[in-house]
Amino acid sequence: MPHADWAVQDGAVVERPRDIQQHPLLSAIYDRHDELIADHLPGGETLELAFGQHIHPQADVGTEAWRSNAVGVGRPAVLGDARSLPFDDGVFDAVIGRRFLHHVPDGDRADILQEAHRVLKPGGRVVLVEGTPGLYRRLTKRTAFSLGLLDEDNDRYGHLSEAAVTGLVSAQFEVRTKRTLGSPFILASIAESRLAASLFPLYERTQCIKWWTFIVGQKPEPPV
Repeated sequence: MPHADWAVQDGAVVERPRDIQQHPLLSAIYDRHDELIADHLPGGETLELAFGQHIHPQADVGTEAWRSNAVGVGRPAVLGDARSLPFDDGVFDAVIGRRFLHHVPDGDRADILQEAHRVLKPGGRVVLVEGTPGLYRRLTKRTAFSLGLLDEDNDRYGHLSEAAVTGLVSAQFEVRTKRTLGSPFILASIAESRLAASLFPLYERTQCIKWWTFIVGQKPEPPV
């Protein structure tokens, strides 16, 4: 796998991720994540936090801490920190976060959800996908790193448990939807062969592994 450059800024890991298109099954899985996110967006202005190299198709603007990621995405992108967003209060209808909270120190994660709450309009939604450290995930990733199938591990703060993700969201929002995503066939996502993508239907039918948590929170409307 190609090397993904990364650095630490103010305690958070920022990176230029690998090209997901080189891993066809993983690309298909991430496309499915994007579809799930889109199904829960309320319409209106959508902000994405830490979008990497590929901003979500429904996002109107993004923030990114790795400078080169914020260039050439085809939509407005701000070089900034999700812990202190450069936007006014109550200006977005939705905030998206895909697979990035594990790159932030545990003590900063609540600040990110608080900032998402601040920039959302009443009734606005936060939609997150975050890696969840089930036993299968821990064992398979440990094996892949030991065999050299994955690049240097920069998950220095560890992935969040389902309970941790839920706790962060429920502290600021009303939880509207939550589900676990993952299949034994996720192992094939390491492969760079186009044949790996043919396993996607089996991946979809075998969602029995705790690999990611998908969660939607809604900012309460003010009391009448």
